[in-house]
Amino acid sequence: MYCTIPINVRLMLLEVAKEREVPFQAIRLETKEEAQNAPTPVTTYALFYNGEYVTNEQMNDKRFIKLLDGMALRKEDS
Repeated sequence: MYCTIPINVRLMLLEVAKEREVPFQAIRLETKEEAQNAPTPVTTYALFYNGEYVTNEQMNDKRFIKLLDGMALRKEDS
């Protein structure tokens, strides 16, 4: 998973991903050029899985778990 998010949310998502054995990586866009070249028009927050855009909905732990359950993500999917 790849996303651009605040640090407190990132740490929570990282913990949920770790518990569910889902690979997770947060990427901070530092420059205007990075944002302009991002693979999504929504650069304040975007969530990807296996290189595919999933959502720009802000996540909390319950939403993230529901998303993972709905996608039936497992370690072997990565």
